[in-house]
Amino acid sequence: MIKKILIPLCVVLVLALGGIGGFAIYNSQKEPEGPKEADPVKAEELYVETRDTAVEGDAADPYMTQVDFKALRELNPDVYAWIKIPGTNIDYPILQSSGEEIDYYLDWTIDGKYGLPGAIYTQKYNTTGFMDPVTVIYGHNMGKTGTMFTELHKYEEREFFDANPYIYIYLPSGRLKYQIFAAVAFDNRYILGSYNFSDSEDVSKYISELKACFQGNVNDGADIRNPIITLSTCITGSPEQRWLVNAVLVEETRY
Repeated sequence: MIKKILIPLCVVLVLALGGIGGFAIYNSQKEPEGPKEADPVKAEELYVETRDTAVEGDAADPYMTQVDFKALRELNPDVYAWIKIPGTNIDYPILQSSGEEIDYYLDWTIDGKYGLPGAIYTQKYNTTGFMDPVTVIYGHNMGKTGTMFTELHKYEEREFFDANPYIYIYLPSGRLKYQIFAAVAFDNRYILGSYNFSDSEDVSKYISELKACFQGNVNDGADIRNPIITLSTCITGSPEQRWLVNAVLVEETRY
């Protein structure tokens, strides 16, 4: 009688253990939950689509370009500006994370995917009105696709530097035109932490150090005063350096 009871129990136990084991194997084969991985090509396609739907350009005068920020913020509320550099393919939204991670958009795209190419962004240590003495704007050097801030490296050539001197930034509250005064290879120090830009002497020191860089181009005739912007990207094969394109505000419309 005891044997007759034990045999069915053993069968049940084996089946139960087999089921647990099978469930564990199934779970181990499932992809882990987490952020969707970005695809650089598809990400650029989205940025182009966003540009086509939200930006109305003016070929004769880029300063008059119109940007639909309402549409952009429906895609991502962290979008607060747009940057355009004639002569390059740099024509992107600028984002700033509302969270604690200051470099969030180094690794996240505008539609919330993790990985390259990230986004063009500023850190929360800069205000979003471009009124700071120095605003630093970051973007990846996407060598394979040539997107994001890759074409800042065009300013390594003096002829291109002289022929394409302007950067345009558009805000919900206005538009800004900047003149480039220096495109240089700088060291990889953290700029916003290395200078006190509320001190005019530190601003002058920064500008002097930019102009003194050995590699790059400088417009010695530019009237350099703040506010200025610094566009920062990597230099392939030189992790200890950054390629910086720097420009001074020369025209603005606020509304």
